[in-house]
Amino acid sequence: MKILYIILILSFINSCVPTQPTLPDKPEGLLIINSDTSVEKYLTIQREFETELTGINITRINLAEESLRNNTLNPSLVYAIGSKAYNKATVAFKNKPLIFSSMINWRRFNITANTYGIALELPAEMQLFMYSYLFPDIHTLGVLYSKSHNSQWFELAVAQAKEVGLSLYGKAVTDTTQVSQELEKMLPKIDVLWLISDPTVLHDADQVQQIFAMTAAVKKPIFAYNTLFVKYGAILTIAADLPTMGHQAAYLAQSILEQQANSMEEKIQLPAGSHITLDLKRIKEYGININHSALSSVENVIQ
Repeated sequence: MKILYIILILSFINSCVPTQPTLPDKPEGLLIINSDTSVEKYLTIQREFETELTGINITRINLAEESLRNNTLNPSLVYAIGSKAYNKATVAFKNKPLIFSSMINWRRFNITANTYGIALELPAEMQLFMYSYLFPDIHTLGVLYSKSHNSQWFELAVAQAKEVGLSLYGKAVTDTTQVSQELEKMLPKIDVLWLISDPTVLHDADQVQQIFAMTAAVKKPIFAYNTLFVKYGAILTIAADLPTMGHQAAYLAQSILEQQANSMEEKIQLPAGSHITLDLKRIKEYGININHSALSSVENVIQ
């Protein structure tokens, strides 16, 4: 009787232990994890990525609507769009080849031997060269950045600015409440404000409008990284081309699936395409000297 009692108890305990999901024996297909498909830039990149991949079984997860808990997928390759998607993917699929895109300053993340990706930011040296080429009288650029997101980026950009005869005056912030205070201190010491992609500095639309209002009040121009900032008052934007980034990620995926990734010189690629927009009307209003022979390098000139 005692033995039977023990057997019954053990059976009960085993029935209470959750069973592990059974994974397919062989990795299959491609998994796309999108941080939030309601974000247009994320959705654009995903669409362009998929247009390049035909005949491949693709599974899609939108983290804004579903989680990766109890996931039974066993993909050959994972593509993570956005920081949230990447962080989740590195935990759920530790040993899988992983491609990322749309992550601010990818160097601050855990990059493994299985990681490939497309950087979000255009090369700082390329942008700095264009600033110097277009505006010969501008020498000091102000940069607001958060310590948690862009400290490494800023340190590298300082050295690159010196190479083209420019200097960067940076102010690091730890939260959104410091942005206007640090900008007020910075404005008398700079020729132009260089807005970079930073979720603390550009926390919401109200904060963006406040930054542009403060710079406009003292006639200090703004360079930015997205064409959308032209409507706020940026005189120059140099933006990475989102569809091209999606195509780049697709080419990476094809190379990995065809087992050609080992021949790649760079596992993390820079954005291959860009758009330059110049607001010539606002430049004239500010009385800024411009190198007119350099205008042939600009795709979109607002007269």
